[in-house]
Amino acid sequence: MKRAKPSYLEAPENSVDRLRRPRPTKGTSWDSLLAERQSRVALEEAFEKEEEESPSTSYRSEDDQFDELPAESPATKDEETVKVCLRLRPYSQSHNCNLKIRDSSTLVVKCAGENQPGASSEKHFTFSNVFDDHVSQAEVYDSCIRPTIRLTSGEPGATILTYGTSGSGKTYTLLGNAEQPGIVPRSIEQIYEELRGHVSSEPMLKMEGMQLCPLSDGEMIEEKYKVATIKDMLRSDSHEQISQIIQSQQQFQPLELGDRRVFIWISFVEIYNENVYDLLNLDEACAKRKPLKVLANEGNAYIKGLSTLYASTKEEAYNLLEYGLQSATYGSTDVNCNSSRSHSIFTMNVITHSLAMQQISQSVYKFCDLAGSERQKKTGTMANRLKEAQKINNSLLVLGRCLETVHRNQKPRKVHDLVPVRDSKLTMIIQSALLGKEPMTMIVNVHPTDEFYDENINVLNFSSIAKQIVIRKPSKMPNNGADSTRYSFLPTSAPDLLVRENEALKLEVQQLRDQLEQSKKTLFIQEYQLRNELTDNFKVQFDKMEDSYQQRIESAKQLAILPYKQQLIVLQRKLESKEREIQELEDELEEDENKLKAYEEEINLLRLSKGKRRLSL
Repeated sequence: MKRAKPSYLEAPENSVDRLRRPRPTKGTSWDSLLAERQSRVALEEAFEKEEEESPSTSYRSEDDQFDELPAESPATKDEETVKVCLRLRPYSQSHNCNLKIRDSSTLVVKCAGENQPGASSEKHFTFSNVFDDHVSQAEVYDSCIRPTIRLTSGEPGATILTYGTSGSGKTYTLLGNAEQPGIVPRSIEQIYEELRGHVSSEPMLKMEGMQLCPLSDGEMIEEKYKVATIKDMLRSDSHEQISQIIQSQQQFQPLELGDRRVFIWISFVEIYNENVYDLLNLDEACAKRKPLKVLANEGNAYIKGLSTLYASTKEEAYNLLEYGLQSATYGSTDVNCNSSRSHSIFTMNVITHSLAMQQISQSVYKFCDLAGSERQKKTGTMANRLKEAQKINNSLLVLGRCLETVHRNQKPRKVHDLVPVRDSKLTMIIQSALLGKEPMTMIVNVHPTDEFYDENINVLNFSSIAKQIVIRKPSKMPNNGADSTRYSFLPTSAPDLLVRENEALKLEVQQLRDQLEQSKKTLFIQEYQLRNELTDNFKVQFDKMEDSYQQRIESAKQLAILPYKQQLIVLQRKLESKEREIQELEDELEEDENKLKAYEEEINLLRLSKGKRRLSL
């Protein structure tokens, strides 16, 4: 056998020697190995006997038995597995069904090609709930979704996924129709009914990116205008009928929240060909859509530039859902005439503000309608439809790899693998649920016919991995009241001397706190008096400075006016002399005019006398 080349990048493990021969990590004896082998053989015989007595027992391989982690202690109460529910689509009796429901949590799958009597081969899959093809939408919601929406427990929210092959009923489960509303309308009804009277009519608080921001009056008016514009565009009252149907099937009681105010923001996106598009953007209603960028920080993802609209009532929430669905991408295939060609994610961000405690909490509920996994041979996709199917299958493959990596990392290992959440836009957006930071519920839809046998097996294997993932909640420090500290969880059975010393130290700390408060008050009074004195002194100084400046201004004015006064006197004298000269000239002119008149009269008289003489001659 050819030896493997040594790697200078990855060092060999301790349990492997240079010849690649496995060896135990600690010393063992031959007797212990024999005893372990005998115990394993005994367990196998007991397991086979139990299988023969009850054939419906869940199938488990030998490796799974001995690689399984030890049973969890009762201390791990803050751990829970991903909730995975199975729902069968209604099928006609003419089709052969290879799936059988054993009980409310187990599905039995008969292997293909083993239908002869006496040669049966079965696989057993365990789920949180298994629903047959006659179950109602209300029963699915009450069992799977209603317990995850906990508005008063301070939970970070939840992520709900619908997964399955194309045409298996995922969109019907999530959205439903006018007669049978799905998960999203019922969740809207539950949230608004339980928060009745506490949802603010004004959008005063909003999450921008990863930060909470208060809105100004102009911004609030703009947000309300956007929602009103969508309402005018739809002009539909179908939500009233949906609300009445849900209330007739389910009852939601208002919660006691005290003085807390709630703000509900809604966003709606779709992932089409690995591009994220906003379904609630009014600016892109008549223009070409632009893909958005997904950013992440410490396992929390957000979409840059995403439109988040405020819904103060459930009617507005229904309008936003309907408007977003009108912009989603659908197409026709050989399997489904109205197939979703993209992953759509409807998000409800519930922000709770406590006025008394001055605390703000946030719960984000994501409802993901995943596009179905497809095979080109059965769907008959071509051209753009084929490209869409490739992108859909790739994103679902990345989702499966992420779940498998998370499950593998939960086993005791020295080095954990990196969860490839950045390989797909879908896994980037829901990475908080994949990394165990919030509860996740997966509803697996299956079309139980022989035609989709291979696809159903892949879906069931995928869901079985998700079912084994454990969500570990962060540990919380016990709170024993207002005076509790980080050491409050220590045992109280300490010696009396330490108890007395602790009480004395507490009393001393309290006295020092009182002295500090008294000193603060004294310093505040002294500072107030000092500020008043300084203010008075500065005021007197400023008054004196103002008077001196006024005097300087007046003297400067006089000095500036003095040379002009002399010039003015000289000019006035010149003006008077010129006026006298003008007066004299006017008198002379008047005399000359009088002389001229006298001369003219004499001339006229002479002319008259000459004329008379000529007449006489």
